[in-house]
Amino acid sequence: MRMIQRLNPGPGLVDFWTEFKRPNPYRWPILGGSALLTGSLLFLLTDHAVSLNWIVGGVLALIAGVALAAVIAERVRIRFGVLLSAAVLTTVLLYQFTKERVIVPPRPPQVTFISTFAEGRSDAEIAASNLANQKVQERLRAEQARREEEAKNAYRALGRATGIDVDAMERQIARDRAREAKPGSGVAAQPR
Repeated sequence: MRMIQRLNPGPGLVDFWTEFKRPNPYRWPILGGSALLTGSLLFLLTDHAVSLNWIVGGVLALIAGVALAAVIAERVRIRFGVLLSAAVLTTVLLYQFTKERVIVPPRPPQVTFISTFAEGRSDAEIAASNLANQKVQERLRAEQARREEEAKNAYRALGRATGIDVDAMERQIARDRAREAKPGSGVAAQPR
């Protein structure tokens, strides 16, 4: 129960209302300026204020100018120690917020799909296109196999010319492949 009494905002609100009711010609401008200044500072802490907004900066400068003009007009005696400590404290607090860097992610790119096929093709046209593509792929595979066989023949001729027993090497390679292909041989197939 003591904690609730210590943290009770009631007496503070009553004290504020008592001071606010006193006849002071500056009470409404001070209240409005305080609310505007607090709102501007809180806006700067949100995600919407990535950089200093010109409107918020203008409001803050206007409030500072009005406060300075009021101090000069009333010939208030300024205690520079208090003013300096308040300025240092405010600067340190605001500096802590400026160290946080927020990197705004770039906009996702707009993807434009380019199609080499005409829109609205029928199933028969798609099947004919796939069949023609399959024939081209088979022709390319046959040509690749022919080139590989020509390369093997060239290496065989080179091996025979240098005195290597090419036939024995091919038989050994065939045995190794057969052993690797046999299930349960325990030998992992090597990538070629």
